[in-house]
Amino acid sequence: MSAFGPALFVSRADGADIPEAERATILAHIRTATARLALPRAVPRVYDYDGYEPKALGVLLYSEYGYQHMPDEVREDQDAAWSEQGRRVGAQVEKQVPGVYRFTAYAVED
Repeated sequence: MSAFGPALFVSRADGADIPEAERATILAHIRTATARLALPRAVPRVYDYDGYEPKALGVLLYSEYGYQHMPDEVREDQDAAWSEQGRRVGAQVEKQVPGVYRFTAYAVED
């Protein structure tokens, strides 16, 4: 059984690759943001499977198993809610380091 959850993909605004040391810093910013937002179940971790977003650091905010059993219309609502959570986390990171990164958020399979 697969788990699904919201992922936030962070890329540099200048289009450059993100070095390993900077990836750790980004993850720390995201963890701070999820704590400030008090996101339930949030345990951000690197998620770079399948190359979803080239040159971006993928971070899975959390995952759960019930998604695949939801009816389509409920799944669509869940996708929208997860995207919104990712946007909110991205906005918090933007406050910490303005103008450095770009953010994309959507549901992924874990």
